[in-house]
Amino acid sequence: MRYFFHVRDGQTIISDPEGTECGSLDEAVVEAKVNARELMAERLRAGRAINGQIFELTDDTGQVVAHVKFKDALE
Repeated sequence: MRYFFHVRDGQTIISDPEGTECGSLDEAVVEAKVNARELMAERLRAGRAINGQIFELTDDTGQVVAHVKFKDALE
């Protein structure tokens, strides 16, 4: 199934127009955590805050199926 990893940063949403094929929702959550760690590293290098960003995962119908807080990727 294709999942879309939209980034919510406060009231701003950065849409993922392409999505990623994942075998399950659990796999998509793991992928979101990997991506969150990469994005946090980029934000730190740029001197930007990393507080409160989340991934809103949607399926190919547009239904929100999970929220992954970036900070949860550090656990």
